[in-house]
Amino acid sequence: MRAKTILIIGAGMAGLSAGCYARRNGYESHIFELHFLPGGLCTSWRRGEYVFDGAVRYLNGTSPQSNTHALWEELGILHDTPIHYYEEFSRYEDRHGRAFKLYADVDRLEAHMLALSPVDAKPIREFTGAIRQFTRMALPLDLTPADLLEWAQLGGQMLPVAIPALQWITVPLHEFAQRFHDPLLRAALPAFFPLTPPDFPAMFALATLAEMNDRESGYPIGGSLALAETLAARYAAAGGQIHYKSRVRRILVEHSPNDGRPGRAIGVELADGRQHYGDIVISACDGHSTLFDLLDARYTDEATRSRYQEMQPSKSLLQVALGVAQDFADAPPMLNFPLRRPLNLAGILHDRLVLKHYAFDPTLAPPGKTVLSVWCEADYAFWKGLRADHAAYDAAKDRVADQIIGALDVRYPGLRARVETVDVATPITYERYTGNWRGAFAGWAMSMRKMLTMTGLGMSKTLPNLGNFYMIGQWVEPGGNVQMSAASGRDVIKEVCRAEGRPFIAGSNA
Repeated sequence: MRAKTILIIGAGMAGLSAGCYARRNGYESHIFELHFLPGGLCTSWRRGEYVFDGAVRYLNGTSPQSNTHALWEELGILHDTPIHYYEEFSRYEDRHGRAFKLYADVDRLEAHMLALSPVDAKPIREFTGAIRQFTRMALPLDLTPADLLEWAQLGGQMLPVAIPALQWITVPLHEFAQRFHDPLLRAALPAFFPLTPPDFPAMFALATLAEMNDRESGYPIGGSLALAETLAARYAAAGGQIHYKSRVRRILVEHSPNDGRPGRAIGVELADGRQHYGDIVISACDGHSTLFDLLDARYTDEATRSRYQEMQPSKSLLQVALGVAQDFADAPPMLNFPLRRPLNLAGILHDRLVLKHYAFDPTLAPPGKTVLSVWCEADYAFWKGLRADHAAYDAAKDRVADQIIGALDVRYPGLRARVETVDVATPITYERYTGNWRGAFAGWAMSMRKMLTMTGLGMSKTLPNLGNFYMIGQWVEPGGNVQMSAASGRDVIKEVCRAEGRPFIAGSNA
C-alpha cells in the first residue's frame, strides 16, 4: 500500500516536529518554508563576530527529571546541549536605587522579598507558597486529550496542583501585585514578564517560576537557531524533505462550500505557481494568513472569525541587538531599569528599558565581548507605513538604535564607544521572515481569556467543512514557547493516526 503524503507549511518548531513524527509513523512528508533557514520564530542570526538570538530565553523540559523532557528525547535533541540555569532570572530597579531580584530558587526569593518589605510577609508567603505548590505540576505531552483514558491521565498529572490551579487561574498577576504595600514589589512583579497584557495570569508566572526553581527550565547553550537546525537535521535523517524559499500562496481544496459538499485539502500552490499534492495538509505557519489568505476565509465559522476579531495577538516587537566589546558576566541577565528621560521610540513613549545580555553563552560572542538585546513594544502601523520608503525605514531604524544606545550609555558609561555591531528588527522584519500576522512574536497574547480557553477544550486543530487539514503551532496552543510548538507537532500526528485507526508511534528514532 502506498504511504500517504503529509504536506506541512512552515519549518518552525511545530512544523519540524510534525514532520519528524510523520516520518516515524510511516508517512511521506514535505515541508514548505518561505525562508532559507529552519526555525521560524525560533531563530538566531549572525552579524560579524556576534550571533543575535531572537527567541529562546528559557526552554521547558531541560531536566531529565522533567515530564516534558520526554518530548526532547523522542525528537532526539538536547542530548549534547549544555544548559545554563539562572540563579537570578531578572532584576527590577526603581528610581530610588532599590532593586528587586527575581531569584530562581524560591527559598532565596522569599528571603529577599521579606528583607525588602517585612510588612508584606503575608502576600510574599502566599506568592512563594504558590510557587512551591506548582513545583508538583507535570505538564502533559498530549495537549488535547481525545478520549476518556487520556483525560484520566491528564487529570492524574494535574491532580497534585488542582487546588492551587483553581485558586490562581483567574487571578491576573497585576491584580495580585496590588496586595503589596511596598511600591517596589507592587511595580516589579508584573514587570518581570514584559510585553504581556494587563490581565496576564498569575498562574502562568507561578508555573514558570516553579520550573526554574526545579531546574526544569533553562537556556540551551547555542541558542534558538541551533535547536531548530538540530531538529531539521533529525527530520532530514529520517527521510523528510524541506523545500526552502518556497512560500505557499494557496492551499488547494477539492470541492468548496458552494458545492454543498465538505471540502478536502489536496495540496499546496507555491508563489511561483508550482503545485504539490498530498493526502493531508498541515499548516504550521501564521494562523491569520492560513485562514484568510491561503484558504480565502472560506472555512471559518463564527467562533473562528470572532477569535481573530476580538482576541489580542501578542504585541508587535522592536528588537535592538548590540555586539559590545565589554563583559557583562557579572550583570543581571535581564534588567528592567528606569530612564532619566522618556524615549519616544517610533511613536511609543518608553520610560523604562528591559536589557538582556547573553554573556552566559560563549557561542554568541568572542571572549570578553557580549551580545545585548533590548525588546520594546512597537507600533506596527508606523513601521508598515514606512516600509515602502526604504530610506525613511532605514533612517527610523538607525534613529531608534541611536536612542537606545544613548540610554544604555547613561546606565553603563562608555558603552557607546564599545558598540561594534548593531542590528534592528522591526515588526516588518518578523513579518517578512516568518509571515506572522502584524509581526506578533508569540501568537495570541497570554491573556486571561486565552488561559481559560486553553485550559478548557482548547482551540480546534481542524476547520469546519474541510477534511484532511490541520492547523498547529502558537495560534492554536497555549503560550508562544518552543516546547508547546514542538508538542503541537506531536499532537497533530497523533490525531492523524487516530483518525486513520492506526497506533501512534512516539518512540525516539535516535
